[in-house]
Amino acid sequence: MSNAITASKREQTGSLNALRRDGKIPAVLYGKGITPQLLTVRENEAQKGIELNSFIDLKVNGQTHRVMVRDIQKDPIKSSLLHIDFLKVEMNHPLEAEVSIRLTGEAPGVKGGGVLQHQLRSAVVKALPSSIPEVLEANVSSLQIGDSVTVEDLKIPEDVELLHITPETVIASVVPPAKAEEETEETEELSDTDKTE
Repeated sequence: MSNAITASKREQTGSLNALRRDGKIPAVLYGKGITPQLLTVRENEAQKGIELNSFIDLKVNGQTHRVMVRDIQKDPIKSSLLHIDFLKVEMNHPLEAEVSIRLTGEAPGVKGGGVLQHQLRSAVVKALPSSIPEVLEANVSSLQIGDSVTVEDLKIPEDVELLHITPETVIASVVPPAKAEEETEETEELSDTDKTE
């Protein structure tokens, strides 16, 4: 996703809550070779045009900056936007970004009574801005109860590097239902009791 939005400079003084009540979202623009700038973005414009890791042409006082949405802070209850970080990017220089991991397919182990657990929901990648994927997909279509899908099962483009993670890291697994686990634990406890008696 890529589009253009307009931002305005803001003073460091003043209430951020007052800005939000006025329909403006506080933001900051930073990056190599520029002084960090405090900004505001109209809420209605931000709601339709901003997603984490998306690239945007940010217009500020007549200048256009190619930026990545580096961070979005939201109200945990209302889900309204509280703050946005814009990182100015150079398209010929690689950068790091956190990318969500989405599960695809249906695990047959779930149909058999198992529970699908999604342990790893994002990963940090390094690539040129134009090569950073919007999402990484992990296919769970072959998972039976007791099976798992790991980082090495991800299909990573050749020009994208995964950081701070090992190939053996589990992304998702199908585990037995809790009731079955509890029955197993009770059986083991009774067995241990019999041995001590």
